[in-house]
Amino acid sequence: MHVDNLPVGSHAAPPQGDRTPSPAPPVVTARRVTRTYGRTRALTGVDLDVRAGEVLGLVGHNGAGKSTLMRVLAGLEACDEGTVTVGGQEASRDVAPGTGPFRAVRMAYQETSLCPDLTVAENIWVSSRHCLPRLGWRRAASRAVARRLDEMFPSHRVAPRDRIEDLSLAQRQMVEIVRASLVDRLELLILDEPTESLGPDAARSLYAYVRRLTAQGTAVLLISHRIREVLSVADRVAVMRDGAVVAERPAAGLGEQDVLALMGAEVVEPTATPAPARAAGERPVVATLRGATGHGLHDVSITVGRGEVVGLAGLAGQGQQQVLERLWRPVRRDTTVAGTRAYVPGDRQRSGVLPLWSVAENLIVTAMRGLARYGVRRTGAEDVAVRDWVDRLAIRGGADAGMTELSGGNQQKVIVARAFASTADLVLLDDPFRGVDVHTKTDLYTLIRQEAAGGRSVVWYSSENAEMAHCDRVYVLRAGRVVAELTGAEISEERIIAVSFAESESTGAQR
Repeated sequence: MHVDNLPVGSHAAPPQGDRTPSPAPPVVTARRVTRTYGRTRALTGVDLDVRAGEVLGLVGHNGAGKSTLMRVLAGLEACDEGTVTVGGQEASRDVAPGTGPFRAVRMAYQETSLCPDLTVAENIWVSSRHCLPRLGWRRAASRAVARRLDEMFPSHRVAPRDRIEDLSLAQRQMVEIVRASLVDRLELLILDEPTESLGPDAARSLYAYVRRLTAQGTAVLLISHRIREVLSVADRVAVMRDGAVVAERPAAGLGEQDVLALMGAEVVEPTATPAPARAAGERPVVATLRGATGHGLHDVSITVGRGEVVGLAGLAGQGQQQVLERLWRPVRRDTTVAGTRAYVPGDRQRSGVLPLWSVAENLIVTAMRGLARYGVRRTGAEDVAVRDWVDRLAIRGGADAGMTELSGGNQQKVIVARAFASTADLVLLDDPFRGVDVHTKTDLYTLIRQEAAGGRSVVWYSSENAEMAHCDRVYVLRAGRVVAELTGAEISEERIIAVSFAESESTGAQR
């Protein structure tokens, strides 16, 4: 099997100062590429070169056309007009993905393309069977995926025989990225929001591998809303807006605000203005956990007051999702929740999106009861509510679009809007802004504060600790325990990280 031949080396990335734009010829070239879905022009004439041995960062707002362009470059969709050239060969519009010139182009999807009912090794066979022997393919696939997981993500804890359905969101993302890299000849690897589900250690390991890959001449095209992350690893940055590439710049010397300005408007991060801290007895209690134990939690006590935004912070996978699950289904005696609840799940494809429904149907389903009169739906009121939320969050495609037609970020907007369109007293957010652009994040931060000011309570887990500055109170979790409770000026990314790692070191010393 030839998929094991990609380079193996240390996980140390070269110094940032060593990164210079590659003079190598383009691996993939797009010229005047257009793509239309019904009334929506997703691509309006894209020109782009991706060069051998470079990391090209592609940034833009949700709905700018990034994911559509990637599907065209990978041969998954044909362009309406224009040309795509791969390895010097112009691709015809009837070439199937994984064949002809597209055989050397692989893509790791933000919403994984894995078959949930198959094992990890079986998924590798589905995507790389042309590289596998007919006899003994299972053993060959198992060896290849295990070796590549060890190279990319040393702490993965994934076995080739594991079913995808049984893996965590982060583990499924790891397998998705590895799946894309396992091919006999790889000239372009496309990574679509690869770290949105990964912790910081896994992200660092991935980008170290990316640098080793490009050092061997492979091109990598990286899409991410995490602009600082893009600038830290990319050689060049291309900016998309309204279906076209509007700017290309060397990454060296670019700052985050420079990229935001190229995207359409400079964004100044608003100062978080949490509500003034009040004594615990001054807020009516909406939800509590009292010494919650089991299913990843160890003696966790949390209180949520009315009109309060409570953050769950710390390293990923330390019990934050388990706290949200307890509040969502308060079936144990150690959990009490007063009033109704709405939940924004972290895994939108498995638990959030209703794929056969339109944007309007997905958005309004939780608000129907509150808008009804005497048990009868009021479609006029529903239409007004849908239009209000579509306009408020600038959901590209509009109310009538199918959910599967939207970008991942726009799907996430719909799911967040669905929760806040309901009459729930308590809204639970599991990393709600994953894959959402910075402008929308700013609007949603404001939305959360407005809802809290109106008396609604919010419990919010984010993998980006800086977002916790918008909370009234933050519980930092480590290994299923609350290791700190922060309020007011104590809430900062630096403080959260310090508490998380300090506890980690002391726990390791005890063991």
